[in-house]
Amino acid sequence: QAAGCVAGSRAATFIPCLLPSIPVPRSDRFSCRDRCSPSSAAAIRSIDAPLQHAPLRSSVCVAAPTRAMAVSAEVESVEAEEDAQQRPSPAETARTVLEIAAHGTLATIDEDGKPLGTYASYVLDSSGQPLLRLRAGAVHTANLLRNPDCSLFVQPNEEPARLLARVTLRGRVEEVMGPEAEDAASLHRQLHGEGAGVDAPQGSDLYYRLVVDECFYVGGLGAGAEAEVIPADVLAAAAPDYLRHCVPSLVNQWNLERTEDVLRIAAESDGAAYDELEAAQLLWVDRLGMYLYIQRVGEEGRVRRKSFVRQQKNERDLRSTLTMLAQVSWEKERKYQPVMPVLAVGEPDEIAV
Repeated sequence: QAAGCVAGSRAATFIPCLLPSIPVPRSDRFSCRDRCSPSSAAAIRSIDAPLQHAPLRSSVCVAAPTRAMAVSAEVESVEAEEDAQQRPSPAETARTVLEIAAHGTLATIDEDGKPLGTYASYVLDSSGQPLLRLRAGAVHTANLLRNPDCSLFVQPNEEPARLLARVTLRGRVEEVMGPEAEDAASLHRQLHGEGAGVDAPQGSDLYYRLVVDECFYVGGLGAGAEAEVIPADVLAAAAPDYLRHCVPSLVNQWNLERTEDVLRIAAESDGAAYDELEAAQLLWVDRLGMYLYIQRVGEEGRVRRKSFVRQQKNERDLRSTLTMLAQVSWEKERKYQPVMPVLAVGEPDEIAV
């Protein structure tokens, strides 16, 4: 789908959307007097109900960028000055990707010495190493029996997690047997379901642990998307982001239902006025901050990291923080000045009760 609009005498460019275009009817908006003041906004703790909005300006239309815009080489435009301490480390992000995806491309060496890449699903053991489910008679299984050296490429299939990063684990496999193999099979059924056809579990299935030597990491959104090698011990010591399961639905919800809020947060983060942006999209959120795609009118789009003031504790905390950011951005954009009550001053017995 595509979204576009006319802004005064200027026609906004039609931009193919990663997400459906989101026209916002003015009848669904609230007036300025319905907004809460900064003092009352500070008391907000839950955002189960949508945040009220000021009237939508007729001169602005927001369109989500295509995936090519957001992911391209792709993302060299992430701000160089972002503080590495205000985002998860590459090892933490790699662990998050491994937790989200649960399948990848297994590269083995065939009998002719040539590489072969095949699909493989997995679960993770307690140390974060993949336990691969393999068919007893599969070609890649035969290859591993001859040569246990292999690699596993992992990247989530769906947006927005696909934008986050991609990793390749390099190492060798060792067979898992006995109770550990039974536990792996049970966990695999819970995570992947019963499957059908070639993916249906079989009694002859084998489980192999990929003993990781190193992780080749390419961050899709962070630090200029540069590749780096993460040692196995650093990867094992890292923890995945605990917000990873709620973030995909939260990101999609904000892009679809709270487009104006995303635009205002992006404008404030980029030091731009509301109507100076052509497009904005929330790409990913973690416990320390979020990534935004921002495109100013007449300029190339780029990805910017916005750090939170404090680490988010859980999904409820994260949603509350996003709502407060939207509120503060609206107040700055509107130059909102709350009317403070005037208190009577005098002797205690002179003040009317």
